[in-house]
This record gives sequence, structure tokens and C-alpha cells, in this order.
Amino acid sequence: MRIAVLGMGRMGHAVAARLLEGGHDVTVWNRTPGRADDLCAVGAEEASSIADAVSGRQLVITSLADDAAALAVVVGDGGVAGALDTNATCADMSTVSPEAAAQLADATGGRSLASPILGGPAAVEDGTATYLVSGPRARFEQAGAAYDTLGDSVRYLGEELPLALQLKLVANYLLLSGVVVLGEAIATAQAVGVREEVLRGFLEGSPLVAPALRNRLDALIEGKHDGWFTTPLGAKDVGLVEGLARREGVRLPVADLVKRRYEEAAAAGHADEDLTAVIELVRGRH
Repeated sequence: MRIAVLGMGRMGHAVAARLLEGGHDVTVWNRTPGRADDLCAVGAEEASSIADAVSGRQLVITSLADDAAALAVVVGDGGVAGALDTNATCADMSTVSPEAAAQLADATGGRSLASPILGGPAAVEDGTATYLVSGPRARFEQAGAAYDTLGDSVRYLGEELPLALQLKLVANYLLLSGVVVLGEAIATAQAVGVREEVLRGFLEGSPLVAPALRNRLDALIEGKHDGWFTTPLGAKDVGLVEGLARREGVRLPVADLVKRRYEEAAAAGHADEDLTAVIELVRGRH
């Protein structure tokens, strides 16, 4: 397929790399040029504008940080909506609010899919990430060759556009709250003198630690926070799930505490570090 990937953060870069490896014709664009030099070296073409990236593409994938970025790239002046070919599809793989997804769909005349990703860049690159997809079935089927390349775990949830994002936000809340609590448990065990090898062995074998949290055990125990899901992004995603619940009259008092912990971690100098850096608030390393 002829595909454009807009947004060369860690996730967008990984998506583009996976598609290139699968033999697709990939054009990339990023607000700051030069983030895709390695991809261009193996066959990607870097466009100088959104319109140039989108022109002639069958599928346009956006991978952006938040609602404002996604709306600016798709709906803003010179954005995707004005350049998208008549029969092309736009799949937004960002984690945004359902309201933003609806605006993207309206701007593209219903030619959009909500397609958030469960899993990090490494999972995207090796094909083990899960893609949640909702929106017009015809658009999903049109993009089938790209999803076949991305991996085996693609879950089409139906035509109701917000559904994929609603589930993504719930999933992220489970992850983000779990990291905060697991971090406090680890910091407590370390403070009372539990040896690292004993603590790691116990937690790795414990059914109390969710599988999705186990790949962050080393980072939490060792205090190395080099991952890609930063503390500000953690705060942003918890805020999105709070908004989702609030619109239905549901209060999430724990979510408010979790969001504030990520905000505090970012303000304490961990804004560029993985969300596991929230443990350093308990250790006092800030």
C-alpha cells in the first residue's frame, strides 16, 4: 500500500519501520524534520509538508502526542483533512479523547478510523502490539493490508468510532495506576532491606503483579527510567479517563491521585523519563 505516517515520535517511527519492513511504500512527516533519517536510509521518503505526505496515499496514519497535536495536524490549515484523497482512509493511532476522534472523523468526512495501540514501540516493531480499531468497516477493510503487516493482534470493534479509544483509556488507567502502586510496594520493600534478587524473584512469580507490569519491574527496582511513555503522557492519559468518566457522572477519586503523582514526578525533574520514574517520589530522589 501507499501509506503516509505523520508523527515521528517513538510510536510513529516504530509503525513506519514495521510497514517499511513489510514492503509498503511509506512516506513520513514530522513537525521537526530529521527524525526519520534512518527510515529514509532504508526506503522511506520524508515529505516537507503534510499535504505532500498525504497526496496520493491510500492510507494516512497519524501518531501524535495529544488532542491538540492530532487536531492541528488533521483539522488545521494545511492539514490532512484538506489533502486526503477521496478514497483514502485516515487511521489515528494516537491516544486522544473520544471527542477529538469525533472531530477528526467529521473533518475527514467520515473517512477516519480510531486505532490506538496497546503496547510500546518495541512491541510494534516485533509485531506483538495489539491494535484496537473502530469506525466504518469499509475503511478498516480498505486498510487491511497495512494491519496484516503490523501484526496478528488487530481487533476490529465495530462502527462506533469512540469504542476503541474508550477501551484504550480504560486499559491505560489500569497500567498507570498499577505502576504507581507497584512502585510504592517496591520502594517499601527496599526501604526495609529486602534484597534485590529476593524482591525480583518474588514479584516475577507473583500472580498479584499484572503481566503488563512485569516488563517494568527492572526499571522500578533499579531506578533506570529510559522508556518511552513519559510521566507527562501518563498524567495526560489519566486525565482523559477522568474526563470519560466525568461525562457519565462517575467520579474517580483514585484517578485524581494517580494523575497528580505523574504531574509531581514531571515537575520534580522526571518529565523526559519513563512513567516508572514516579517511584522516585517515594524514594525521595528529586
